[in-house]
Amino acid sequence: MAKIGAFFTKVRDVVINFIQKYWFWLSLALVVILAVVIRIPLMTKMSGDYHNFLKPWYQSLLEDAKGFLASDDADYTPTYLYFLAFLSLFKFDIEGQALNYSIKFISMGFELGTAILIFFILKFILKKHDAITLLGVFLALFLPQIFLNSAFWGQCDAIYVFFIVLSLFFVLKGKSAWASVAFAISFTFKLQSIFFLPVLILLWFKKKFKLYWLLLVPVIYVVMMIPAMACGRSFASCINVYFDQTEEYPFLSVNAPSMYIFMYKSQITNESVMDHLVPAATYFGLALIVILLIFLFLAYKDVTLDEIVKISFLLALFAPFVLPSMHERYFYLAEVFAILYVAVNPKKWYISFLAVAGTFQGYNNYLFNTYYLDNNNLNLIVGAISILAALILLIYDTFKGKTLGFPKKEAPQA
Repeated sequence: MAKIGAFFTKVRDVVINFIQKYWFWLSLALVVILAVVIRIPLMTKMSGDYHNFLKPWYQSLLEDAKGFLASDDADYTPTYLYFLAFLSLFKFDIEGQALNYSIKFISMGFELGTAILIFFILKFILKKHDAITLLGVFLALFLPQIFLNSAFWGQCDAIYVFFIVLSLFFVLKGKSAWASVAFAISFTFKLQSIFFLPVLILLWFKKKFKLYWLLLVPVIYVVMMIPAMACGRSFASCINVYFDQTEEYPFLSVNAPSMYIFMYKSQITNESVMDHLVPAATYFGLALIVILLIFLFLAYKDVTLDEIVKISFLLALFAPFVLPSMHERYFYLAEVFAILYVAVNPKKWYISFLAVAGTFQGYNNYLFNTYYLDNNNLNLIVGAISILAALILLIYDTFKGKTLGFPKKEAPQA
């Protein structure tokens, strides 16, 4: 018995030593496994967007892939349709779950990619990988908005955000060319990628980014349109996709807990009023973004790595809050940047919490029809108040200890 006891004691010591030595990587693997497990029951959901858009698009690709890619029947850019065109090669039964799963696997793959990028960004900023880095990966995979967006809803916001986070990673490493390439690819998927553009402009003023590399954006956009144009789609049609999208939802808010939710419900039927209010609100929102950018320019003489993360979070949260016609999903980039912010500034966790708690109300409204006090607008108002509180605290944190003024020119050396 003594020998048996000694054997199990030795086994226990070996296991404990192994866990102590590789605890981080074992925890990371466990986080990824659990992230997959939690998504499996959600994936069976076939959303309204799947039935109304994705499935019909796929059906059209099965019937005539070249003809559909040549048309402008889909309100997405051709770059996302290329993924569906690839899936059409497998000829999935559109009435089964295979297509639904496959579409969601694409977005989930980019989610995992974003979590990996967050790991490397935090390791680069913090110069180590520890519990904080692990927290960043955990939040990137377990934030409700993230797994609901892909596994439950079947949306593709994870794709463009992956490339924005990749662009941020290259910005932090001082690689302007690669940052511009990643930003350009993101722009070919979603117009909302421009929420990151003010960050690049500010960093150019602070000599942290070479703006001329952004000339790659139109070049890469055209290159990504070549397959669609080869199928017969006109160049003008490829260019006009985003212009058409801006006119598709002429409302002050489309389930987004933005500041305009205080004025009207998500959608109202008075089109004559919207014809005036939406353009005016757009210019007003853009003016606020420019003003914030000017204040950031005047306040920051130089920008450190953690300050770049903070400013990126601020602008990504501020833009969809002050711009009209926003959907609930347009806060996705801010939610990912909130993860980076809380990992770099753990003592300011409440700012990220208020932000993501507020943005979640849009999902609450649209996906679950959960209304507070049977009022279909109240939860969005609560969400907007939460985001506003986060913005006030974040702006205070961003400008705390800063003095506004133009950078002084360095005196010439004798």
